[in-house]
Amino acid sequence: MMTETMNEQLQERERRRDIAEGLRGILAVLNSNKPLNAILDYITLYASRLLEADAVAIYRLQPETNLLKIQSSHGLSDEYLAHSTVILGQGPTGQAVNQGKPVAITNVDKAMDVLVQPLSPEMMTIMGILSRDFRSELSVPLIVKQDIVGTLNLYYAKPRVFTQEDIDLAVSFCDQTALAIENARLREQAQEEAVTAERNRLARELHDSVTQTIFSASLIADVLPTIWEQDAAEAKGALDDLRKLTHGALAEMRTLLLELRPIGLGDVGLADLLKQLAEGIAGRIRAQVKVNVEGEAILPTEVKLAFYRIAQEALNNAAKYSGADKVDVELRSLPAPASRKKRKGTGTPSNPRIFSEFVSLSIRDNGRGFDPKSVMSEHLGLGIMQERAANLQIVLSIQSKPHKGTEILLQWTNPVP
Repeated sequence: MMTETMNEQLQERERRRDIAEGLRGILAVLNSNKPLNAILDYITLYASRLLEADAVAIYRLQPETNLLKIQSSHGLSDEYLAHSTVILGQGPTGQAVNQGKPVAITNVDKAMDVLVQPLSPEMMTIMGILSRDFRSELSVPLIVKQDIVGTLNLYYAKPRVFTQEDIDLAVSFCDQTALAIENARLREQAQEEAVTAERNRLARELHDSVTQTIFSASLIADVLPTIWEQDAAEAKGALDDLRKLTHGALAEMRTLLLELRPIGLGDVGLADLLKQLAEGIAGRIRAQVKVNVEGEAILPTEVKLAFYRIAQEALNNAAKYSGADKVDVELRSLPAPASRKKRKGTGTPSNPRIFSEFVSLSIRDNGRGFDPKSVMSEHLGLGIMQERAANLQIVLSIQSKPHKGTEILLQWTNPVP
């Protein structure tokens, strides 16, 4: 008798350990970047194993229709899934949502003693199909920030009396499911906010650069016939200005179109991106903007994009605030040593090229400059530049003096030995 009791205690400890490990596994999945449906499928599978259920379903409430529909399931027949939509308030599922507490059917033969009457013909059909394979059911509401958004349903082939511990364990799985749903909502909200922010940024770029450049070009085009009649030499100068403006607008439009593509900027080399930026700025401020490139800068995508964004910010600052008539952009790169080129795995799976040993980017202008000590980091986007650089181990220095121009210098060293 004592041996039998010890075996039962041992089995119970093993069961509790499995449940604890299962919940830890679910938490690990919740912290991953897996899509919501994959996470819910994982939860239903583990709920079936650890709560010893023959089938599991996660229902989600559709507020606009007051219908509950299965989002994830395990062990249910295709016939049941085809008829599984539940009206709010109907059956164990709809009743659990309405009442905000677990509803247990210990034996389907006595289900009417538990369920709120009357049941719709659709609900009777659902219960009839379900009763062919299962005799008991536990439906627990899913609560997200005090709002009931669905249920976790456990189905058993035999009649079962649900203890408080059974219900508490089911509630624990409900908590994990609710957390997964809330995390997915927050991720979606963050993505929407990021998309909105990017659209607003592109709209500002379009207004600040292309629109104003084209407006300036249209003004010159309007007065050009009159100037030509009065002074041909001055008209030729105006034609040259018109050419620079239209070339600049075209370059900036190409850049904006690249940014609208999901992977557009990642496909283009840093040198070409800098040349497009420079051509756009030159057209906007009618300054001499030169780009000098030494070597091929082969960078990880995120580092290349950081170089590009910082250069974009620096050149925009030069156009808006510096009053410069000369801007020099220098991109220098040292190739990876031969010893690293012989090794595998130093590139990326989709791009086997070896990254450069060292890349530097300098942007200098002869404008009015400023005193870095008296300018807040948020001004001129300096704080954003520094944050972008720091996140990717890029060394950023900003040198400027009043009436002495400004130089932005970026340096990146390949961390792979």
